[in-house]
Amino acid sequence: MKNNINQFTIILLALGAFVTGTGEFVVSGILELISFDLDISISTAGQLITIYSLSYAVGALVLVILTSKFDRKKVLLYAIVMVILGNLVAFFSYHFIVLMLSRVIQAMSGGLFIVVATNYAAQIAAPEKKGSAMATVLTGFTISLVLGVPLGTFLAGYVDWRYIFLIIALGTVLLLAGLYKLLPAIEGNQPLPFKQQLLIIKDKRVLTGLLTTIFWILGYTMVFAYIAPLLSNTAGFSIEITSIALFVLGAFAFIGSLFGGYAVDKWGPDRTISLSLCIHIIVLFVLALTQYTMTGVFITLAVWGIATWTTTPAKQFYLVSLKPQTSETVLSFNTALMNVGMMLGSALGGLIIQYINIVHLSWIAGLFVIIAFIFIQCSFYLNKNGQGNYEMNE
Repeated sequence: MKNNINQFTIILLALGAFVTGTGEFVVSGILELISFDLDISISTAGQLITIYSLSYAVGALVLVILTSKFDRKKVLLYAIVMVILGNLVAFFSYHFIVLMLSRVIQAMSGGLFIVVATNYAAQIAAPEKKGSAMATVLTGFTISLVLGVPLGTFLAGYVDWRYIFLIIALGTVLLLAGLYKLLPAIEGNQPLPFKQQLLIIKDKRVLTGLLTTIFWILGYTMVFAYIAPLLSNTAGFSIEITSIALFVLGAFAFIGSLFGGYAVDKWGPDRTISLSLCIHIIVLFVLALTQYTMTGVFITLAVWGIATWTTTPAKQFYLVSLKPQTSETVLSFNTALMNVGMMLGSALGGLIIQYINIVHLSWIAGLFVIIAFIFIQCSFYLNKNGQGNYEMNE
């Protein structure tokens, strides 16, 4: 009975990841609408993604560290309350600065939620199912790409885009009630001093693995953040067709996240990450050629979704395997730096649009994923040869 309750609780945590993911990514699909409604440029609107990523990094790292000694259930519930507040502020945003503020609130609370929820899932799961429990929470995040983002983009074609955030807020209230009732209490831990936590990245295997995270997601976000104006400009997509394209991307991202978990169990993280990054690189260069036709776009997005999100669970598994005793801290660093990469990707993408041309986004993004591939090969080499390991003094 307890196992069934815990499994349902893990599903609720995954739903929490779904609503935070939808709130994060939906802006990419409605960027042009926000730009027009608030009378700002596309590149300025794109900074909504930049500020979200920066604030998410703060939530995923700094807030996790500051709240580590408190009861984890209370921390998780307060994080959800702030997610609701952030979405309500977005609903009442009729000025760009207010909308930016809403993104900061959503992101900091969302970053805190994801890290605590992922670790929570692992702690309440059976010992032999800890990995799949973490993957379940991550799957909730990727499902937001499958359903949340395209549905939000589709609705924005018929109602004011602000109502998307109201719907997210109302759905999150129901989630809050469920988690309040079902979440078991887990005591906080006496936090390591921040200096000691920073020592983790003295391990060169971890450091190069985290640098992989930055450049991998940077390349992905450069294109994804501006996918709506890109497809509108190159293939002439309407917002309705763009929502279908995002659904295709999200559906195959969901498949990729499931396949990544299967692949890492069957072939190990080294082979899984290397192959998925290689395909990711090829797809971004191919997209520069296929972005002008509907068929080409849909096929390319499908392969891109699988490749990108196969990397995610495999890389999380790999990083945690390097430092199993400090898994929450490693996940915090990874999540924080993932959002630093998103911030840089959306900022660089905006610069390319403003000063070069939007049609060049994908192949330039591919160059950054090549850098990610080089860093992860360095990490694998150091790990295989027992080099770069730095043990903290307890």
